[in-house]
Amino acid sequence: MSLEIWDDDMREIVENAEGPQELEEGVLMENLGEMQQELGGLVEDLKEFFSGSDISGDPEQDMENWHLQTEQNSCAVACQEFVAEQLLDREFSEQELIQLAIERGWYDPATGTPVADVGNILEELGLEVERQNGVTLAELSEMLDNGEKVIVGVNNMVLVNPAMANLPGMSANHAVQVIGIDATDPNNIQVILNDPGVENGQGIRHDLNTFLTAWNTSGNYTVSADKE
Repeated sequence: MSLEIWDDDMREIVENAEGPQELEEGVLMENLGEMQQELGGLVEDLKEFFSGSDISGDPEQDMENWHLQTEQNSCAVACQEFVAEQLLDREFSEQELIQLAIERGWYDPATGTPVADVGNILEELGLEVERQNGVTLAELSEMLDNGEKVIVGVNNMVLVNPAMANLPGMSANHAVQVIGIDATDPNNIQVILNDPGVENGQGIRHDLNTFLTAWNTSGNYTVSADKE
């Protein structure tokens, strides 16, 4: 699986989709309802978990390193650039990191970055990297509170419209940096991202249900980085 931006045809599908009522096959409608019910219960549990919490991470600071990715499929490289700049307190060029990744076989401009290779650039720069599947939101919050920087796999169409999650073949296709979880209002928890794939991606906010649905398409795959 590679992490890459969707094409124009899929973008049009997302823009035209209005929600679960647009899904024509009964089995998809049924599965979607089950998924939303499960997530609804999880969100209620998480509201209690985050009760009294403030904001995990340092989103205001980390937003300063955002920029729009320079190539169609370079989302994972761009996210690693954000993280490297934040942890090493120096500027990097996305094009230089792209060239490094191409030379090492970690990035193909036509297909993007294989999931297993996300974080390789950061390791090359001397940072400590951990890759995990099945990460929980509580664990993600703890990483942010500990000063770790986090990249996750999502489906970017699902971020736009969670109803897309139940369409066939909807796996993760995009990398974003999670820079904060805002639980100041437990009834409206927001996940804050640096999304290199959209023009308004600097510190973009998604409600908890939307983020969890999009993140779930990768099996909650997470790459965390810190100084050694």
